[in-house]
Parts: sequence; C-alpha cells; structure tokens
Amino acid sequence: MIVPKAFARQGQFATAVSQVAEQLRPNVVRIQHEFGDDSTGEPSVFFMVILTDTASRRDRLLTVANEVSTALVQQIAPLEEWGVLPYFSFRSQSEQAKLEPSVA
Repeated sequence: MIVPKAFARQGQFATAVSQVAEQLRPNVVRIQHEFGDDSTGEPSVFFMVILTDTASRRDRLLTVANEVSTALVQQIAPLEEWGVLPYFSFRSQSEQAKLEPSVA
C-alpha cells in the first residue's frame, strides 16, 4: 500500500498550509485541515477555512472562496505534490465562535 506524502509528512504539510493562510490575510482567520478518505476511498485533505465576517458577506463570499481554494491548490499542489484530493469548506468567524466559543 502506498501512503500519500501528506500522510507521511504531516508537519511539512501543516507548515505549507500556514504559509498560505498568512498570505491570504486579512480575509482568512485560519485554515484547518484534516486527512482522511473521501466517499470513494481516495486519500484526501479536507480544508476548513475560517473567514472574517466581512469576507463571508454574501457579496464577497464567492470571490474570496475562489481566491482561497485557488491559492491552496496552486501553492501547495495537494494532489500533484502530496497525493491527496483537496476538499474545501468555508465558515465565518462568527459562525465558528458559536460552535467553539473558546477557539474563535
């Protein structure tokens, strides 16, 4: 069985994600990620992107979400370099605060 590079080098992957998140400020509060398999059993990375409330506004969300996902795919190359399919979810900072008040 071949283990994806992302699974074997999780620290390096986390560093790369943090660097991209820094570049995406002020719209991005943080980017969390989790490894696993998707519904078809393919090795995957699931990104949860916490956006500022301003960036999450209806009139900006599509643009910001596209910028974030494009930056992650182009700069990290999850599939090509790390062997995992990327999936993205977005949440506003206030939504995250309601779910995890001590974290946001």
